[in-house]
Amino acid sequence: MFSFKKKSQSVESVEDFSNVGIFIKDKERLLQMEIIDLTVEDLRLLRRVKPFVEVRILDVVEAFYKALESASQFRDIISQNSTSERLRQTLRHHIIEMMEGRIDENYLENRRKVSRVHVRIGLTTRWYLAAFQKLEGNLRQIIYTLNSSNDEKEKMIDAIGKICNFEQQLVLEEYENVAAAIQTDQQNQIKYDVKTVVGGISTELEQQSRDTNEIVAGLIDNTKTVDQYVQNSIEGATGTKNASEEGYQQMLLVNKQANEINGKTVEMSQMVEALNSSSTEIYAVIEIVKGIAGQTNLLALNSAIEAARAGEHGKGFAVVADEVRKLADQTKTSVEQIARLIADSSQVTTGVIEAIHHIQALVQNSMEQNEQSLVAFEKISKAVDTTIDDFQHVGMQVRALDNIVETIGESTKSLEQAAGKLEETLQRF
Repeated sequence: MFSFKKKSQSVESVEDFSNVGIFIKDKERLLQMEIIDLTVEDLRLLRRVKPFVEVRILDVVEAFYKALESASQFRDIISQNSTSERLRQTLRHHIIEMMEGRIDENYLENRRKVSRVHVRIGLTTRWYLAAFQKLEGNLRQIIYTLNSSNDEKEKMIDAIGKICNFEQQLVLEEYENVAAAIQTDQQNQIKYDVKTVVGGISTELEQQSRDTNEIVAGLIDNTKTVDQYVQNSIEGATGTKNASEEGYQQMLLVNKQANEINGKTVEMSQMVEALNSSSTEIYAVIEIVKGIAGQTNLLALNSAIEAARAGEHGKGFAVVADEVRKLADQTKTSVEQIARLIADSSQVTTGVIEAIHHIQALVQNSMEQNEQSLVAFEKISKAVDTTIDDFQHVGMQVRALDNIVETIGESTKSLEQAAGKLEETLQRF
């Protein structure tokens, strides 16, 4: 990229655009410009930038060739086909013509001439594209120095990109046309060489093709048999994998249910232990009630004795004392029955707790075994996956081999036919 002092320059409006525009009728060329959106407005922008490019054209061209001449290949092309100054002069004219803003038949023909020269001197498309990228960058640098709005600069840079793209399309198309003509000449030379050199080989080649076809047919049969074996193995392994997956899911379900059972047994154990604790507390209360009942019975007895001493006056009190004594006896009897029931319940509760603890141990053991089974199923599944992958890889290799063999077979058949046609063609050359 060339460098210079950035002195802002005002872009004056160009009043005369009569020579600016698109003056061709070729629909294909018009379509090319339409696709890249190259319009008359873009050409007018280029025409406005032209004076500033003319001022710095020497800098642009010098930076362009300085970069290219750093490559030894390009220096060789210049020394063998032209001079550096002549090429610089041609490029100056070429760039100024790009900025004229006029696309007509003369413009197109000049680009075609440049392409033909490039092909003649051996400048490949690689060097041409690299050169044009350098040129476009230098032109953008000029736009950056102009005293215009950023929006207008962006439009100008866009216009330069479009015209450079159109230039490349025209030149590369001519490259293809010239290359096609060269290829035609080469094909004619090849025909001559074929007629001169290959004629004596065609018969032997045809025989070798027939022999190869027989060998290929046997290989195709063998590869198809092997492929069928592989496919059967994949199907069997896939069935094993599906079965292991189902078993794995069942084990997960069993493990989940075992966890739930374990949780429930823990809750039951806690509830039974709480019940046992409540029974103990109730038994203590019963003992208190039994004591109270005994004291009440004693008090009733004392009351009966005092009522007997009171004679006629204590009869009513004696009846109450007797009822109190009966109630105390009944209470004591009931409490003793409750105590026996609680004692029996405590024994049952103890048995239930022991049974629950046993169940918890069994569930825990089952969960551990389930975990081991899950690990085993995972290993089986991974092993089956690896086996399937191996089989699929082998199957792919076999099918690839089968395709190659079939391709060889088709090629040998084609070669055999081609050898026959070649013999006929050589007779007509």
